Amino acid sequence: MEINKKEDKGEDDTTGPEGEMTKEDVSEPVEGDTVLGCHTRLSSHQRPVIHQVASAPMPSDYEFSFFDPSELQCREVLLDPSTTIPELFAVLRQWVPQVQKNIDLIGNEILKRGCGVNDRDGLTDMSLLHYCCKAGAPGIGDADTAASFARQLLSLGADPNLRSRWTNMRALHYAAYFDVPQLIQVVLQASQPGEVDATCSDFDFGTALHIAASNLCTSAVKCLLELGANPSFRVYKVYAAANYLQRYVAPVSTSSDNAVLFSSQ
Repeated sequence: MEINKKEDKGEDDTTGPEGEMTKEDVSEPVEGDTVLGCHTRLSSHQRPVIHQVASAPMPSDYEFSFFDPSELQCREVLLDPSTTIPELFAVLRQWVPQVQKNIDLIGNEILKRGCGVNDRDGLTDMSLLHYCCKAGAPGIGDADTAASFARQLLSLGADPNLRSRWTNMRALHYAAYFDVPQLIQVVLQASQPGEVDATCSDFDFGTALHIAASNLCTSAVKCLLELGANPSFRVYKVYAAANYLQRYVAPVSTSSDNAVLFSSQ
């Protein structure tokens, strides 16, 4: 599955079979919401906007194909007030450790330029909180840095229930998909009871637990179960999350891990 970008099918599949499905609220784009760049701070009552797509602002005569904030040339571009919000979103889309481990540095530069905390990247339709949940991925990002920045975003009013229109995923779903228990905890602390079982139509209306199990994200699975995820929640009334655990997770987990994973069934 392509997480960063998906073709627009022209309609949102937000309804599922009757039964154990939670409502998926996907707000529609509003004409006039898209902007090229914003250089004044938005007040909290203003509606979020979708920023137009731009390319990453790579320095001239730069030998690497990716952005590295630790390099002087890139740092100058990052701190340059003329570098726009869309350009910095393009930097965040680069799936390299040099970028993802600096989610807080780049994200704060985006906020300084007046980006609303719930504004979206025009290419991925992801908010800063969505990017945060990806940025904690093992082997790519830094989970503690990402979790700290996520708390900052939530304190500024970030909506944990916001969904990307391309993937229909919430922040929780991204955190589960990328196996980041630290972000799962942060997001659920800011969510209402029961949101741990929020469904995602792009994963057959499965919950975060289904997503984590089918992607062998054992740390996310254990975290979700500890935080009350329902292993009996069924996809299309057929497959319970517990079935996903047995099918995908058990064969690659240790016996001690399996004892923890299946103790709640």
